[in-house]
Amino acid sequence: MSILQILGGKLFSSQSGRMVPFSSLLIEGEKISAISLVDEKIPHLPEAKIVDARGKFLLPGFIDAHVHLVHVLRDFRVTADSLLPLFLANGITSVRNVGDEIYSQKLLANAAERNPLSSPQIFMGSPLIEGPHPYHPFVSTSITDPRKVPDFVEEMCDWGVQTFKLYSSVTRPVGRGIIQEAHRRGKSVTAHLQWSYRAQEAISDGIDCLEHTESLLEFLLPPGSPRWPELHERAAILPEQLRALERDLLKIKSELDVHGESVSNLIEAMVKHAVAITPTLVVYRNWVLLRDQPEIVNHPDLQSVPRKLLDGWRALDQSFQLQDDLRELRVRQFEILNELTKRLYDGGVELLVGTDSPVPFCPPGGSMHQEFELLVACGIPPSAVLSGATRSAARILGQSDRLGEIAEGKLADLIILDRDPLEDIRNTRSIDTVIRRGRIVPLPARI
Repeated sequence: MSILQILGGKLFSSQSGRMVPFSSLLIEGEKISAISLVDEKIPHLPEAKIVDARGKFLLPGFIDAHVHLVHVLRDFRVTADSLLPLFLANGITSVRNVGDEIYSQKLLANAAERNPLSSPQIFMGSPLIEGPHPYHPFVSTSITDPRKVPDFVEEMCDWGVQTFKLYSSVTRPVGRGIIQEAHRRGKSVTAHLQWSYRAQEAISDGIDCLEHTESLLEFLLPPGSPRWPELHERAAILPEQLRALERDLLKIKSELDVHGESVSNLIEAMVKHAVAITPTLVVYRNWVLLRDQPEIVNHPDLQSVPRKLLDGWRALDQSFQLQDDLRELRVRQFEILNELTKRLYDGGVELLVGTDSPVPFCPPGGSMHQEFELLVACGIPPSAVLSGATRSAARILGQSDRLGEIAEGKLADLIILDRDPLEDIRNTRSIDTVIRRGRIVPLPARI
């Protein structure tokens, strides 16, 4: 059994949100076996490999709480195995897959388990659970009869799914059934809702998490507001009508009062039912709303993306260009997303940190650090952001006994930083060492 001893240094307590001085952390095999604080006797183990972290900062490995490792890459003819080292290189030792094709995802998860020095741990997600008209047919399962829910949940659990993902057209009876059956088996349920199942209903039904601050806007608009049509409805709508509707919706969303009664009621319900949210601001900035800004499409993080994938992203951008005349409204909507995210945090809603990578211009690994920066720019303290990327994500995954904190008995998924991220969140990029399951990730895997 390998033994690793880290001499410190300060370690981040994801529970208190503080940096705590320590003198030694001992890793035996894959787990943390002992932590010696300052002034405590340091164990001397001649057989241990020493890692000198004095003057540095030790954190739990980050957990990207929103990725799609199969279906997003399908149209670009790229497979995730070429991208997985990028997560590790950026300190992400676990990822939460939220909605994907099950067979290929299982192969990836098995490969990651066999190759911990080149891949984060992959926590599998179900296909997108939809109603009669799936938005993403390749990666969706359409369930319209609640009686079919138990067999579906059982099958997904047999595949190793940890997170069930409800999607835009799922109905309330099916959604409620998924929540009940998944919880009965110790699994969690999250959702990106839009048309048939209101966020307020899912919260009262016991859902664990909601994805995207932007998706909440659909349920906070004034009564009588128009809605964006489902995919199957758009064929009967003229392009100029869709364009006018897009403008109307952007305008309505840009005028949302984030301190209004509807927002307060939603926050109160989320706190009461312990429902977390993954804001994913980075995907709405980098792809949905503001990708026409040069600093986005030329971001330095894109240099690590394989050329084939980056070329595919740029080609897709050219095919679906944003409208210049809506830019002011798009900018304002992103400001609303930031304000609403801060309001959620101030109201006591638990935040996770996720990226939607590898959606275009959300590079694996690098976009996590961009999301850190966006959340702090909203006014959320770095300590809360880091706790969201570690302790909170572990809780939602049902992995609190293994991940998310630096403590004896926990899995030794750790990162060592040269600079303090509590002083400047950009210091999460100052990665000196990545440790995965008690072993130092070799330099070639830390691009």
